[in-house]
Amino acid sequence: MLGQLTIENFGLIERLTVEFTDKLNILTGSTGAGKSILIDGLRFALGERLNPAQIRDPQKPCIIEIVFELRDKKLLENENIKEFLAFSEGESQLIINRQYLPDSLTATGGRTKIKINGFNVTVAQLKKLGDHLIDFHGAHDHQLLFTEDHHIGILDQLTDFGPAQEHYRVSYEKYQHIKKELSLLEDMATSRDRDLELVAHQVKELEQVPLVQESYEKICAEQVRINNAEKLYSHASSLLQILEGEDGSLADIVRKSFSPLRSLTQTDSQTAVFEQYLNNIQDNSEQLLSELRDYLDRLSFEPGEAAETSRKFDLYDDIKRKYGPTLENAAKFFEVAKEKYSLLMNFEESGSELREKLAEEQKELKKYAQKLTAARKKSAVLLKETIEKELKDLGIEHVAFEARILADEFHASGQDKVVFYISPNAGVDLKPLAEIVSSGEAARLMLALKKALIKVDPIPVLIFDEIDAQIGGRLGTITGKKLKELSQNRQVILITHLPQIASFADSHFKVLKKVSGGKTTTAVNLLDKDERVKELAEMMSGSAKSDISLSHAQSMLSSAKKE
Repeated sequence: MLGQLTIENFGLIERLTVEFTDKLNILTGSTGAGKSILIDGLRFALGERLNPAQIRDPQKPCIIEIVFELRDKKLLENENIKEFLAFSEGESQLIINRQYLPDSLTATGGRTKIKINGFNVTVAQLKKLGDHLIDFHGAHDHQLLFTEDHHIGILDQLTDFGPAQEHYRVSYEKYQHIKKELSLLEDMATSRDRDLELVAHQVKELEQVPLVQESYEKICAEQVRINNAEKLYSHASSLLQILEGEDGSLADIVRKSFSPLRSLTQTDSQTAVFEQYLNNIQDNSEQLLSELRDYLDRLSFEPGEAAETSRKFDLYDDIKRKYGPTLENAAKFFEVAKEKYSLLMNFEESGSELREKLAEEQKELKKYAQKLTAARKKSAVLLKETIEKELKDLGIEHVAFEARILADEFHASGQDKVVFYISPNAGVDLKPLAEIVSSGEAARLMLALKKALIKVDPIPVLIFDEIDAQIGGRLGTITGKKLKELSQNRQVILITHLPQIASFADSHFKVLKKVSGGKTTTAVNLLDKDERVKELAEMMSGSAKSDISLSHAQSMLSSAKKE
């Protein structure tokens, strides 16, 4: 749930903190008092852009902080959320802090700083997280209902596909891969001869040397020795000459040392350890001389061997320049080139084989797609019954609703196109939602959908900005009751002008303007029982509260409590 919202230097708000209940939270107040500013602040805190004109004092930062208490197991296990809870065992709180720093406070112009539980994050990360926390429903958000591409996703939330969905996904990926290969082959048809010649040259060039780093480094080392053979030979010869001096080699000197050492040891046994040292020197000196002679022998390159090493060295350079910059890039290109060469060499056979594979995979795909369609049809019946019931309760008495499943091309979700059809009036044919629904009906339809999806939609917070558009008093009571029912499973926050809806609140906040020192600010007050009665009376009859309106407000609260 959204536990706390703090806003500073935003719109008419200087600084305020609101603490919400986990049930039904309702905001009321006169037009222009700043109710929607709270919702705008929440949207900004979860990743939406900020209009700099909304900042109260351009010399100060704008700060929005929201605190979430996470209770749902699925949310706590969500990868986008879990990464911010990982450092505190048992942690279930998310603190999101977003600041906008105006031009005057930064050297690079206005920018934002975002922290989640103290960690710096990007706007993209924030938006991804926010999508799992709050579902906003304002006039703009209702427009999603009119976008037919969203209808299949809404229906699928209600649908239990079982293993068929995963089977379809795997088959669809195979199908798309084969289609891509076949399309590539068909594109090659017009330039087959030219392409074959080019690819054959590329394969021949790349297969001349191993395309692995170890082989390349070995050739590089050999080339260095070839290029510096004379210098290396001179240095190694000088070293060998010193070690095999005219007055005796290093090995001879060591051998002669054993006789006086043994005499020394006979007199003082503590020097026996010196013999081991001398043995090590003898072994190492003999090995050094042997390997040094071998090294000098290897520096004598055969002309053909040196030429081959230089050829491979140059070839590696060409390959990295043409197909690199790294050998790993060249190796990947080589694999693709070999596959393409094989396709071109066996053009007719490859095409026939791919078309056969595509037909086989299409049969599999069709089989799984039909299972998805069957599952959607079952859900469509359930959705129809639920939506019609909820909309009739909400005052659209003669409504008829259908989620029609139409045939479509294969796509990532199956072979169906889902379109919502509705008729809000008796005797009127059902038509696509976007062609017939008014804004008031859209708000009620959105509420009905939320009721239908309550068991499968994991988002814990629903926010409705003036869902009461074009709803009268009688429907206000019914709408309030539906919102109350919805709040038993989700936290609901909404703005309303209808006292009938406001009477169902678990927490009722009044948003009002205050003037102090010549400055206007927005404040939010949590109302107690007596204050609620006065607020409802004022909403019914205006600022002049009469005994009748107060009595009516008291009665309205009592009735709502019984529902």
